[in-house]
Amino acid sequence: MQNTPKEWSLIDRIRYRVQRQNDHTKVPLGDDAFVFRNYPGYSVICQDMMVEGVHFDLDYFSAFDLGYKSLAVNLSDIAAMGALPHFAQVSLALPKKLNESWLDDFYKGMTSLADDYHMQVAGGDLAASPDRLVADVSVHGSCENPLTRKGAKPGDLLLCSGPLGLSFTGMTALQKNLAGFEAAKERHLRPKPRLDLVAKLQKHHDRIHALMDCSDGLVNDALLLRPENCGFHLFAENLPLHTESQSLAVDLHLNPQDIVLWGGEDYELLMAIHPEDYEHFPEWKMIGQFTEDPRVFVTHPDHHEEIKEFKGWKHFPG
Repeated sequence: MQNTPKEWSLIDRIRYRVQRQNDHTKVPLGDDAFVFRNYPGYSVICQDMMVEGVHFDLDYFSAFDLGYKSLAVNLSDIAAMGALPHFAQVSLALPKKLNESWLDDFYKGMTSLADDYHMQVAGGDLAASPDRLVADVSVHGSCENPLTRKGAKPGDLLLCSGPLGLSFTGMTALQKNLAGFEAAKERHLRPKPRLDLVAKLQKHHDRIHALMDCSDGLVNDALLLRPENCGFHLFAENLPLHTESQSLAVDLHLNPQDIVLWGGEDYELLMAIHPEDYEHFPEWKMIGQFTEDPRVFVTHPDHHEEIKEFKGWKHFPG
């Protein structure tokens, strides 16, 4: 039949790109809803939206990069729950400036990451947008022992799974068109969700008091992780600063400490544990400790520097 709706052909292209064989699938893509047989344990669901001009800039994000990252940020939340992912649903609001080739590359990026974890893109929605692109992704996973943000206690150590501030370094280098900083650019465009840590997190789940991913900056997220009415000290000498962040700070006359404290979108994990349990997590960096004192400090060898003003990401400023 002639003159059928354009979205039909777009949906067919997407289905061709993302469909995978999965033993848990009962009703695959193409029906009114996707039906699957539940996985053992608890079901875990998360959702994250990315808006052009707020979360990304198409001047330096390729379609592949954006497809990859829009799934990665959700997989980071899945990892932070101590879970593994199975299915994703993707809704896109597409402006006219983006063609079918761009859309195909978007799903190439997304499926390249999904295939790493044997998961499937299982549907979603397409709509036209008058100006900017919006990507809204949800992920379904499962776990035996959910790990949450709540449960840290005064005296607990604050651990981090990797360098912080590297994504901010990459974003800055991309915005300023700086040569080099390849690891940082990669971290910003295609962050690695720490699903590689889930097996060990589950093995030691009873030792973990609280866990979350670091997406909005160290201080911001540690404030969410802290016990109620408590504070924390961050150890200046242990702050996980990457060499490329140090180089950026020198080149642009920035304070390297601020890059670690306030830079976001690294998607490493933050964890609170009793000090006696640190021996079970030697690969994690011990970067702080929660205190009964509600104030927040950066602790240097010879002095304490109190953080009195919030400088991190705010979704709704003002």
